[in-house]
Amino acid sequence: MNRRMHRNAWPLAAALTVVTLAAGCSGTPDGPTREPSSAPAVTASPATLAESTAKYDTLRAELIAALEKQMPDITWAVDDPASVTQSKDGKCVFHPQTMKSSADIVQPSRNFEEVFAAADPILKKHGFPAFDGTDPVPGGWVVTRSSDGVGATVTIESKSPAYLRMTVPVDSESCDNNATREEGK
Repeated sequence: MNRRMHRNAWPLAAALTVVTLAAGCSGTPDGPTREPSSAPAVTASPATLAESTAKYDTLRAELIAALEKQMPDITWAVDDPASVTQSKDGKCVFHPQTMKSSADIVQPSRNFEEVFAAADPILKKHGFPAFDGTDPVPGGWVVTRSSDGVGATVTIESKSPAYLRMTVPVDSESCDNNATREEGK
């Protein structure tokens, strides 16, 4: 190789190195091939707290069972207890137990493809659209969401570890957090 060819190859090698490093630093290597979903229109009225607790606790339990079956090396445990809060517009919102994974799920799930495979049939069974991809969220989080006709939202987000969270509008006279404790008895 003569000196002239060596000098011309150096900038090309440097550029390829920079591109390779930049690709390696992206939030989701081999990024998801799906586009983020948009929430459907709210078409149903919220149910009572008792009805919502039964319905969405069942959904949470089925999602966790499916995720643990799909990724058996990762377990999930309760991170936060169920609660009821009042939104800025005065409506009551039920938050079923938040679940936390024992490890990050991005790589083991092939950038959430295994999450979609496990969760989408469960979501459909409970009246939710499938997760259609991950949302562009800053800070290294990988997030996917699905909302039903009531406006309940299931969110799975991961940044070592992962969390499964839900928010559910409920029809309640008061947004008393003690109500969730009574439901659990």
